[in-house]
Amino acid sequence: MTTTAPKSLPRMSVAEFLDWDGGGFVGKLELINGEVRAMSPASGTHALIQANLAGLIWQHLRATKRPCRVGTEAPIVPRFHANDNIRAPDLSVTCQTSPPGKVFPDPVLIIEVLSPSNLRETWESIRACATIPSLAEIMVVDSERVLVEIYRKLPEGGWPTEPDERAQSGAIKLMSIEANLDVADIYSGTHLL
Repeated sequence: MTTTAPKSLPRMSVAEFLDWDGGGFVGKLELINGEVRAMSPASGTHALIQANLAGLIWQHLRATKRPCRVGTEAPIVPRFHANDNIRAPDLSVTCQTSPPGKVFPDPVLIIEVLSPSNLRETWESIRACATIPSLAEIMVVDSERVLVEIYRKLPEGGWPTEPDERAQSGAIKLMSIEANLDVADIYSGTHLL
């Protein structure tokens, strides 16, 4: 479930949001068209899936010595309305070698774990992030059933209306980082397996 922060907060720019102390909010915060949006904490299943994915991707990047980094809920600035929007996908991978800053630069992959309480907002965030030129793949993972979907940017730059790959078992390929992930490992420790 998402809520807009109290109306006492002024509209913010990306720079103001990045310098803001969070105003005492707990949980994930995003800036949507200049307004702060707070999201309720994720479920235990969502958290396990997110942690599993972060670990699997980190291990892969380390083993293959790819110059990429994986981050959880790292701030990303979409290209559309870039002055007043910051999104925080569940996971992002960047291969930029620039020094760490307040935002995660030029992600090649974002991953969102779908929760029933925020489906609309999650898909809204995915569409916003799809405007980032460096983004090559989007992984969407269901937290209520075993289902992983991959969307890959089309050669002409757009995105498909249906996933390029869908899996409920076996492995799924992330071409952006040349990784094959076992679906069972993604859902390991959850009640779904």
